[in-house]
Amino acid sequence: VVLWTALFVCGGFAAYFIVDNYVTLKPNKIMPPRLVNDVRLAMEEGDVVKALNVCQSEPGPLANILTAGFSHVEEGFDIIQDSIGAAADLETERIMQSLNWISVCSNLAPMLGLLGTVQGMIMCFETLATGAPDVGALALAISQALWTTAGGLTVAIPAVAFFYGLRNVASRLILRMQAMTMELIKDLRNVEVVQE
Repeated sequence: VVLWTALFVCGGFAAYFIVDNYVTLKPNKIMPPRLVNDVRLAMEEGDVVKALNVCQSEPGPLANILTAGFSHVEEGFDIIQDSIGAAADLETERIMQSLNWISVCSNLAPMLGLLGTVQGMIMCFETLATGAPDVGALALAISQALWTTAGGLTVAIPAVAFFYGLRNVASRLILRMQAMTMELIKDLRNVEVVQE
C-alpha cells in the first residue's frame, strides 16, 4: 500500500511539473512581445532609463537579463556583457531546474516499482521455504508483485518522453532569448544614459 501510494504521488508530481512547464515554456511567457517592442522603441530613442523601467515593470526571464545589462550601462559594454551573461546563466538554470523535477520523477517511479517487485518476490520465497505451497497462489502472488513494476514504468515512460520534449523546447527558447538579448543591447555601445 505504501509503495502504491508513493507511485501515485510520484505520478502526480510528474503530471504537475509537466503541465507547469508546458504552460511556462512559451515564447510569449519567456519573451513577451510587448516587452520586446517597448524595449526596442526605447533603445531606438536612445533612452536606456526608459528601457530599464519597461523591464522592471514586466519581470520575467528576458526582462531580468536585460535589467542586469541596463543597470550597468555606465560601466562600459564589457561589464554589460558580463552582467547579461551571468543573468542569462541564472535564468537558464531556473528553467532547467523546473524541468529536472520531471526527470527525478521518471527515475524514481521504476525504482519504486522494482522495490515492490523485490519485496513481493522475497515474500514468495519465504512462503516456499515453509513448505510446498499452492502453485496457483504462488503464481498469483508473483503476478501481484510484478504489478508494481508495471505501475512504475507506466509513470516513468511518459515522464521521460515529456522531459526530453520539454527540454528541447526550453533549449530552443533559451537560444532565441540569448539572440534577442544581443539584438536589443547591441546599441548600448554608443548610447548615452538619459537622466529623467
